[in-house]
Amino acid sequence: MTTTGRIRERGVPQLIALAVAIVLAGCGGERETVDPSPASSDPPASDARWLAAIEVAPRADDLDALTLRVRDLLGPALVVSPVSCFEGLPARAGDGYVIGAVAHSRDEVERLVGDAGEPVLFTASVTILCTD
Repeated sequence: MTTTGRIRERGVPQLIALAVAIVLAGCGGERETVDPSPASSDPPASDARWLAAIEVAPRADDLDALTLRVRDLLGPALVVSPVSCFEGLPARAGDGYVIGAVAHSRDEVERLVGDAGEPVLFTASVTILCTD
């Protein structure tokens, strides 16, 4: 074997080791630590909302026509959900499905439903138990 061959043979592993050392050195800079948010047993405030119901029905399909009519008017405030997804509904909500609007205040949610041209069946302060 020639001298050039021996240098290449010994140089390749050393070159790889050098490259790995450079990469690792680049990764060893200061790292920012993020403190985890403190654990809380209370539900987030965003779960507490107002619901202005427009209609209740035994089946979700029964609310399809109304959903099409108010979908664009209520936008992201629109809810069509099982009654069991809300804590705080009055007994007249029954045990089927409810369609209405949710917002952070009673005035806002009732205004949204009124602006959609629908009467408010009932309004309740609720905790949302289900998520999309």
